[in-house]
Amino acid sequence: MPAKIRIPTPLRKLTHNEELVETSAPNIGAAILDLQTRFPGIGERLLDANGEVRRFVNVYVNEEDIRFLQNRDTPLKDGDEVSIIPAIAGG
Repeated sequence: MPAKIRIPTPLRKLTHNEELVETSAPNIGAAILDLQTRFPGIGERLLDANGEVRRFVNVYVNEEDIRFLQNRDTPLKDGDEVSIIPAIAGG
């Protein structure tokens, strides 16, 4: 069973309204590249010009923030759930 990536509502137009997308990628960086290959345009919403996860995008693996794990090198295994949470500005 591959890892599942939960796509936030603002990005679902890029995934043809799919809320959950499966990936067999070995880590978060490869999973984002997999998403970009399958859903063009999503990569630039998630990564900055240096290929790092944008500072206003939070990515969790099984509810653990990847910034406190291994960032893009955070490994994925079958059954993991990845959540992408873009920050929402307001006031």
